[in-house]
Amino acid sequence: MGKTVYEQFAEKIMIPGSGIVPQLIAMMTTEQEAEMLLSMPATAQELADKFSMDLSDVEDKMVDFFKKGLVFKSYKPQGIVYRMPREVMQFHDATILWHGATREYHDLWQKFMEEEWPEYTKMVEKFMPRPFSRIIPVEQSLNPKSQILAYESCKDLIDDSEDIAVTKCTCRVIAHKCDSPVEVCLQLGKSARYALERETGRKVSKQEALDIIKQSEEAGLIHVTMNRAENMHFICNCCGCCCMAMPMMVEYGRAMNDPSRFCAVIDEDACEECELCLERCVFKAIEMDEGIGAAVVNADKCMGCGVCQVTCPADAIVLDEVREKEFIPMT
Repeated sequence: MGKTVYEQFAEKIMIPGSGIVPQLIAMMTTEQEAEMLLSMPATAQELADKFSMDLSDVEDKMVDFFKKGLVFKSYKPQGIVYRMPREVMQFHDATILWHGATREYHDLWQKFMEEEWPEYTKMVEKFMPRPFSRIIPVEQSLNPKSQILAYESCKDLIDDSEDIAVTKCTCRVIAHKCDSPVEVCLQLGKSARYALERETGRKVSKQEALDIIKQSEEAGLIHVTMNRAENMHFICNCCGCCCMAMPMMVEYGRAMNDPSRFCAVIDEDACEECELCLERCVFKAIEMDEGIGAAVVNADKCMGCGVCQVTCPADAIVLDEVREKEFIPMT
């Protein structure tokens, strides 16, 4: 028996054999609409010709698909070329914020994250030479002697962006495992314009974006961006429980994010043994050393996020530069 069109969709976004992704796309499209997605990349005219439809009807459908997060647009000499999501992570991020998404749809995504995502990340880790994303340190946590580069500074990334939008965290929208703030994911430049056109985000000023960064740091959220030195599109602010990456790193040892170029160091003389840093460390990189009467950092586990430093009452924590600037891929 041949594969259904929904199973073919799952295969095309690189998750063959999924039992849940076909259900997700079936909740969003008819079989013919799924066939149209599988026929992409294509212009509206090409789709109209292939499916014997009026061009205006196809164009209306493309608007609907775009709002749902099912297609992305490229402006080419022959007109707008539409393509479907390239892989399941893009399908996840784009469709969860669709305004027509129901609780049932979100719950099915969460079922996918719990039942199929951990196994899928094995393939992600195997075929990606470096993680797609990278942790950005809390700037106030850095040793003043350290060199911070523009592409590892939230402030500089925000300052360099003409357009900024804030969206809800897609992971926390479906998981509901904590009370961390939800509307904190920043979209920059092209991604901001995409979110605004789809009405899945709202435009914010640079000052409001910086305020969101501060709010996220105080809430113990971890800054994450693209793992390269140019053309940044987002700053996610991730928790350790709902996030699609952090639990995979901690529980399964998956290389889902690269660390920053920094590592936390604790001044044992200044440490007050309050253990707040232990509670805030998502990566379980800090423990108490009863012998010296202070918290200590396991450098092999520390990802250099700086969340531990933000609320240290003794100001006993600093992030030292431990990796060369070449650690961050240029493109």
